[in-house]
Amino acid sequence: MYVRGNLPVDVTTFVGRGTEVREVRRLMRQSRMVTLIGVGGVGKSRLARAVAADIRRAFDAGVWLVDLSPLTSPDLIESAIRDVLPGAPSTGTLWEQIGQRALLLQLDNCDHLAHAVGPMITELLLRCPGLRALITSRSALGVSGEQVYDVPPLGLCATGSSLSEAATLFRDRVRSLDSNTSIDFTAPEVVELCRRLDGLPLAIELAALRTRALSITEIVSGLQARFDLLDGGPCDLPPHHQSLRALLKWSWDQCSSEEQRLWSGLAVFSGSASLDAVLAVADLGRQKGIRLVESLVQRSVLHHVQTDGPSRYRMLDTVREFGALMLQDSATDPATVENLRVRHSTCYLELANQAGADWFGPDQHSISTHLKAEIANIRTALETALADQHHCEQAARAIASLWFYWVGCGHIDEGRLWCDKAVVALGRFSLPFPSQFLWVRGWIQLITGDTDSAQRSLAASLETADREDDTRNAAYAQAFLAALHGFAGDYAAFGSGYYKAIVSARASGDSLAAAMFLVHQAEIRSLIGEHQIALRLCEQSAELCQAHGDRWCLCYTLWVRALCHYVTGQTKTARELALDAARLALMVDDHLAAVLVAEVAAWSMAEEDPTRAAMLLAATELYWRLSGKVLLGFDRLIGHRDASLATLAHTLTSAECDEAAAAGQRLGDAGVREILAAAFDELGPSSPQPVATSDEPETHKPDKGVLDILSARELEVAILVSEGKTNPQIARELILGRRTVDTHVSNILAKCGLRRRTEIAVLVSSTSDSLGVS
Repeated sequence: MYVRGNLPVDVTTFVGRGTEVREVRRLMRQSRMVTLIGVGGVGKSRLARAVAADIRRAFDAGVWLVDLSPLTSPDLIESAIRDVLPGAPSTGTLWEQIGQRALLLQLDNCDHLAHAVGPMITELLLRCPGLRALITSRSALGVSGEQVYDVPPLGLCATGSSLSEAATLFRDRVRSLDSNTSIDFTAPEVVELCRRLDGLPLAIELAALRTRALSITEIVSGLQARFDLLDGGPCDLPPHHQSLRALLKWSWDQCSSEEQRLWSGLAVFSGSASLDAVLAVADLGRQKGIRLVESLVQRSVLHHVQTDGPSRYRMLDTVREFGALMLQDSATDPATVENLRVRHSTCYLELANQAGADWFGPDQHSISTHLKAEIANIRTALETALADQHHCEQAARAIASLWFYWVGCGHIDEGRLWCDKAVVALGRFSLPFPSQFLWVRGWIQLITGDTDSAQRSLAASLETADREDDTRNAAYAQAFLAALHGFAGDYAAFGSGYYKAIVSARASGDSLAAAMFLVHQAEIRSLIGEHQIALRLCEQSAELCQAHGDRWCLCYTLWVRALCHYVTGQTKTARELALDAARLALMVDDHLAAVLVAEVAAWSMAEEDPTRAAMLLAATELYWRLSGKVLLGFDRLIGHRDASLATLAHTLTSAECDEAAAAGQRLGDAGVREILAAAFDELGPSSPQPVATSDEPETHKPDKGVLDILSARELEVAILVSEGKTNPQIARELILGRRTVDTHVSNILAKCGLRRRTEIAVLVSSTSDSLGVS
């Protein structure tokens, strides 16, 4: 069965935890929000993933894992969740994105943001009836409706001839390193090792790595000494946390001073990092730096992340936290820590600026992909710089450089958030607002429908640019102010404004600006009936795009050309051009362009394929509803959409319209790639085919005594059937998939020789005493 979600597949064995999994499942039947708490390293995340994998069939919209550990501000929680969840994340609210779907949200590592996560999840649960939340944190969130489960360490007691859970984990991890190991895992030394490690999974796994060089006795002896070193640690920390710190301190002591410096320096990163970034922030030469990185990877302090591109490296959160503690303890000069943070911030702000500078060229796909991988570190860099008077302007310029990521790649909300945070920071330090930052902010406000604020931002940008004789940024401000005139229907002011902007862009040698402004002007010309002028403007823009290897702006020229041909009745050509634009939109991951292309495709097929057209318009409507402005507020574009909807209403029956609307809603939830795949057969199927239900099995003569042969789950389902619950109700109560319950009921009928559900109730009732059913 196809299950949606992003739950990772475990690559190592999941040991024990049967009792814990059953208990967490029981709590999830009682509450829609369950929080797993416990000391770091106890295995909260792994247990949560195991439970989520066990119950994921109950959620038609999938299980979605969101790791909050890279976030440094509660303002970014919503963006981080929306980046992961299906649907259009561009604008609107998070609860609108989730809607009515049956979805499990697993929020991992909420410790540092617990005060903000609790209220947010509570509101989501109130607004989204199909949502459930499974959360890991070191402390409870402290909100109404929360069920809290304190995750215990692995069991230390052996049962019969079986190893304890802790010893079993140790055995599995050692054998993964050396399948021919001669260690006796039933030996008292192993039992003692697991006991000294308090049954903490992370501590056990780190100890297993030491068996490559040390005997069990030597490991136990070493741990004893290290635990003693921390006897005088902070008394408010739980004992298990002190033990884990002792183990990490022992690992720290095995490193050279250079390895320790790199370990602690890596604590300033968020998420994973590229080799080049590690070397730059740690201030290491390449040859020496590579040697140290390889050494930390071999010591399992640092993990090598396999990617299609350059190598990336990531630390376990607990290891990173320990590095941060050691950085603070070992830094005799506070400037040492500050310098690390500044180098990290500078590295990633420069990356953002370079990405903006290189965007108009052949590497747009790799740039957008790289930014997605680095966004956690970019967020941390922005937070660091915005808090520093000396780097605040640099942060604002980096935010502006990422305009293509905010506007084109589906992150408009986050872009506006960073703009607002920069405004506050610049105001706090009484710093000037860069002209580029102001027009980018104005553009985002324009797209999201806040035209009054956009006008103020763009006017301020133009004033600043003129005062500083900055002709390049003045052209952008002039162009988007002209766009405001186009939105308002003042086409004369629109035309003159864009003409001045294009002349200025060409004079300053800014080909990107010229290409953008030409296609913007072409769009309006096409809408007011000047199709030949629009096509010539598109040709001029396309020449610039092709000369620089650009695909992003070229996509918009194809869209405008498709629009011109649609308006003049050449629907076949319009669809062909729209298909070419769709391919480019997918290549550069531009959500706005994708939806605009889907609109033209739907209009073009309204008469020939009305059902598909209706479905597409329902899907794009969801995007526009979230963005705040249908078709960016252009009345003439909206008029074409309304005309197509009127045609469809006349062509399709009410039932067909409702069915298409429902399909479009599902398509919109799936995302822009699926919308385009549904619009164009050449792009492939948009969704998997539904799985057919099985026929009812052949039944036999009832036998009152056969309940004994039912599995525990089948018996549980049978009891709920006897209580008059429907299959969907049983699925919700047991947190199972509807098809899973259907299968269980079919199996019960077959095994018990029954034909109808009512016979299950009679059979359970007749044996209620032996089953313990009241």
